[in-house]
Amino acid sequence: MISSRRRRTLVSIAGWTIVLLVIVLVGGTLPSATQLLVTSSLVLLTGVMALQIFSGNSGILSFGHVGFVGIAAYATGILVMPSAVKQTSLPELPWGLAGIELPIWQGMIVGILVATVVGVVSGLVIARLGDAASIATLAVLIVLHGLMVGAEPFTRGSQTFYGVPRFTNITVAGIVAILAVIVARLFRDSRIGMHLRASRDDELASSSSGVRVQYARLISWVLSSAVAGAMGAAYAGLLGAFSPRDFYFTLTLTLLTMLIVGGSGSVAGGVMGAIIVTLIIEILRRVGDANELFGLTNAGLAIIILLTLYFRPKGLLGFREPEETLAYRRAPAEIATSEFALPTRNSSPGQVVLAAQNIVKRFSGLVALKGVSVTVSAREVTGLIGPNGSGKSTFVNCVTAVTKPDEATIILADQNITNMPTWKRARLGLGRTFQTMRLFREMTVIDNVSVACISAGMSPTKADEHAMRVLHVLGVAQHGNRLPGELPYGDQRRVEIARALALNPRVMLLDEPAAGMNPAESRELLAQLQSVLAASGVGILLIDHDVALIRSACDQLTVLDYGAVLAQGEPQDVLSQPEVAAAYLGGSESHAAETNSTGAQEGNSNDHT
Repeated sequence: MISSRRRRTLVSIAGWTIVLLVIVLVGGTLPSATQLLVTSSLVLLTGVMALQIFSGNSGILSFGHVGFVGIAAYATGILVMPSAVKQTSLPELPWGLAGIELPIWQGMIVGILVATVVGVVSGLVIARLGDAASIATLAVLIVLHGLMVGAEPFTRGSQTFYGVPRFTNITVAGIVAILAVIVARLFRDSRIGMHLRASRDDELASSSSGVRVQYARLISWVLSSAVAGAMGAAYAGLLGAFSPRDFYFTLTLTLLTMLIVGGSGSVAGGVMGAIIVTLIIEILRRVGDANELFGLTNAGLAIIILLTLYFRPKGLLGFREPEETLAYRRAPAEIATSEFALPTRNSSPGQVVLAAQNIVKRFSGLVALKGVSVTVSAREVTGLIGPNGSGKSTFVNCVTAVTKPDEATIILADQNITNMPTWKRARLGLGRTFQTMRLFREMTVIDNVSVACISAGMSPTKADEHAMRVLHVLGVAQHGNRLPGELPYGDQRRVEIARALALNPRVMLLDEPAAGMNPAESRELLAQLQSVLAASGVGILLIDHDVALIRSACDQLTVLDYGAVLAQGEPQDVLSQPEVAAAYLGGSESHAAETNSTGAQEGNSNDHT
């Protein structure tokens, strides 16, 4: 049986293939001038798909892909150019290239490979830069443009490079465009594509869900450089003669406009943007030529981008494919009751599954954690409480490697994870939620949970199935096809817990999961957590201001005050200690009821340390 996700992907691929084939067949019957316009638009569509693969899925706007287009165009041109022509146009061509004359398809493949190699080299840098990556892609464009100008024996420098056979007709352009669309659509719903889209929405939350962000960005950058190389190879055969200025800011502006107008987050948006902007460019070109308005096309594109960003920031089609929008209007398919069982990760009740020992963290002169040690056992709930600013969230961040501790020893199920990155700890079974909720806002509820399932080693198809099981356990399966922001606050919290549970964790670190919930919702959440404990054997570290929840849920309790452990032991004993009452409960048991009633409000305050 084909899964819903795979079926949607195949339907999308088949639909766009048919559309593009119709465009090719109809375009082939049109006058030569119109046929050339259609051919050009198909070549440009290939470049838009390259940008969609990287920028659309990562959220990092790339200015560098036109550089790959140029590199591939020159490489393809050199390899397919007749040897006799090379003697005139490229008399200083080194390495015996003057005598090489490859068939068209071989030359195009080599051109794509050259662009891919350059993509690998540049991607090793781009993938590591985070917020600065977009500016770095501009540097890639400038460097590659300078290389094309400076490599005179290969490119004739800033002069026109001529003699390339004009082999790109509407059929060749159509085939290349169809392949580019297929690659982009398959990548979007692949393991890495899902992970990359999660990092686009929230890099920190995605890392905590097992996403290896830098790796996903590198793979998408390299794949997109190959698709850009395909555009370059086809573009060389379309133009026949070109220079470095043909692969610079003007072409970059054109491709970015197509992507932004249609909607960068979807393949359908890229296709629609390419068609619409091509028509607009042609109209502006004709108006400009008739009225001698030089530069009208570029000015028009700039205005279109501004208008789109103002009125439709996500583009005409937004971040979802049309078939996803249709699925979004339906409730998710139900699964059999027998399939609701969760896998058991910890088989020995009482086994210590997390030992965080002697954690020290300093922020300049402030010591946020002073040798804090906490253990969590399988099938048990360990509570962590303390006044705001006592170090609770900093402790969780140190355990999950979001914050690097100055000193620490962290053992997860007998494995030392002290020096491991966040994503690796998550994949080994360390799930968490955040004090301030962090969900992937542009992905459906199912996709939010599926991201973690994929990190746990499942295929996207199996991930969707398991995500539904986990969502059912938390009571939010009926919202599977909706966006998280449309859910009530309590259900959003449950989706975040479901995402942590989908990692098949040994330990879940829940940072104020009941914050913002009323007492009834807190009791319901407690019952669900107890069900999770019984079903999966997971150990839970629970941080919350709701004393009633802590008292009834926890098997062990640790109290922090000013970054140090104030008390540890059974909840009833710890909460009755005078120093705990003074530091946390306000000095009297009567204050506990007040704390409980206002716990939701206190839980929303940010515990920065």
